[in-house]
Amino acid sequence: MIVRRSFAAGALALSLFALPAAAQAPADAFASDVTQVVKIKQGALKSPVKDGVAYSLGIPYAAPPVGDLRWKPPMAAASWTGERDAAKAGPRCQDVEDCLTLNVVRPAGAKPGAKLPVMVWIHGGAYVIGTSMGAFGGDTDGTNFAKDGIVHVSLNYRLGRAGWFAHPALTKEGPTGNYGMMDQIAALKWVQANIASFGGDPKKVTIYGESAGGVSVLYLMLSPDAQGLFAKVIGESSFSRHIPTPLKTAEAAGLKAANDAGVQGEDAAAAAALRKVPLTAMPYSGGLVGRAGPILDGKYVTAGIAQGFAAGRQSKVPLMIGGNSNEASLVRPQAAQLDAIPEPQKATLLKAFDPSGAGDKARIINDVVTVQMITEPDRNTARLHSKAGQPVYLYYFSHVAAAGKDRKPHGAGHTDEIRYVFGAPTAPAKFDAADKALSDAMHGYWASFAKTGNPRAGWPKFDPANERQVEFGDEGVRVREHFLKDQRDTVEAGAK
Repeated sequence: MIVRRSFAAGALALSLFALPAAAQAPADAFASDVTQVVKIKQGALKSPVKDGVAYSLGIPYAAPPVGDLRWKPPMAAASWTGERDAAKAGPRCQDVEDCLTLNVVRPAGAKPGAKLPVMVWIHGGAYVIGTSMGAFGGDTDGTNFAKDGIVHVSLNYRLGRAGWFAHPALTKEGPTGNYGMMDQIAALKWVQANIASFGGDPKKVTIYGESAGGVSVLYLMLSPDAQGLFAKVIGESSFSRHIPTPLKTAEAAGLKAANDAGVQGEDAAAAAALRKVPLTAMPYSGGLVGRAGPILDGKYVTAGIAQGFAAGRQSKVPLMIGGNSNEASLVRPQAAQLDAIPEPQKATLLKAFDPSGAGDKARIINDVVTVQMITEPDRNTARLHSKAGQPVYLYYFSHVAAAGKDRKPHGAGHTDEIRYVFGAPTAPAKFDAADKALSDAMHGYWASFAKTGNPRAGWPKFDPANERQVEFGDEGVRVREHFLKDQRDTVEAGAK
C-alpha cells in the first residue's frame, strides 16, 4: 500500500531513492593525445584534454575503507610519486569497497588560483547503487559546466552495508552508521584543500544532487561537520520530509545481519569479526526501498530534514530546490490503491486532485504520491529556508519529450530532469528542438546559480506571499504563482 490511511506526506516510505529499472553504464574514461599535469597535495595528475576540457578522474580523496578501516571515518588518502594517470574514473562503490575517488572536470585553460566557481555533484541511487559519473539518461561528468567556466567535481561514497550500517559493537567505537555521509564530508574537505590547484575557488562551492544525492545535500546543510564547506545548494527530487532511521532501529537491523552472517556479540571482538566478513554475506532482502540511508546518530545526523530546517539549524546559504511532475514513477502506484483510502480522506483528496470529477484513478494516484513525496515537501522547505532569511528558488519539471509521451502519460518521471540539467554530451543527439531549448535554459540557470547564487533574470526568488516558482514544461519556462496550491495544502494538512 502506497497511500496510507492518513495520506500524510510523511506517511510514505521516505527512504524512496530507487533508480529506474535501467540505468546506463557510466562514461568513465577519456582518451586524448593532449594532456595536462596538475599538481595537488598528494602528487601530480596526468589529465587528458578534449575539446577545451581537462579531465582529472579517479582521484583518491580518502584511504581505501577496507580491512580495519571498514566502518571507520575516512582516513587521509596516500600520496604518490611521479605522475598518476587520471584518464579513468574510479570503480563504483556498489562493486568494490576500495572506491573513494572523485573526478575534477574543468576548463583546460584554468590556471591555479583562477577562482572559478565549483560545483560538486552527489549521485543518487537509493544509497545502494550509483556512481560519480553515472548516467540516468545522460552523462553526469560535468563537461558542459566546464565549458561554462565552472570546475565540476563528482564523487563516489560508500553504499549499502559499507556506507550506512549500525551495530552496537561499532557504536562503542565512536561515530557510527553514516559512513557514506562521512565520505561526502571528506570529499568536500578535499575540495577545500585542493580545488585551487584546478583553478577553482573554495569559497564558491555549490553542492548539488538528485534523489539520494538530493537528500544528502539537505542533510549536509544540517550537519555540524559540513558547515563552511559550501556556499550554495541545489536539491533535485530531495524528499525533504525525510526522517532518518533511529539509531536503535538501525543497530537492531545490523545485529540481525551480523547474526545471519555468523557473527555474535556486541563487543570489540564482534567488531573485529564483522570487518572480516564479506559484505556479500550480509545481503539485503526485498526491493531497493529501505535498504540504506541516513541514521539518527546524533553527530552527523541530528534530526529529520524538515525538523532541522524548522529549528533553523541549516546552513544559511542560497538554495534551489524542486522536483518532477511524476515522481511517483519511482514507486509505480496502482489505480486500485485509490479505492483503498477510507472516507472522508478519499473525498478530501478527490476534491483537490480531481476537481472536475474526471475519475482517472491512475492519474490521481500518481499525482497524490508525487505531491506527498516531493512537491509539498519542496514548498515546505522553501518556506522554512525563506523564513530563515535565505534566498530560495523553487522549480517544477514537467516536460516530457515528444518521443516519450505515450510511455509517460502522467508526466516527467523521477530522474528525467538530469540530462536537461547537464546538457550531457550524449543527450543533444536525442533532443529535438524543444528539448534542446529547455535543456539550454535549465543548464544556464544551474550554471548561473553556481556562479552568483541567483539563477538569473526571469526566475523570481521564492516569497511566502505569492510562492512563485518556475515550471520547466512542454511550453518552455514559465513563472507560476501559488502553483498546485490546493493539492499541496491538502497533503500538508494530512502531514500534520
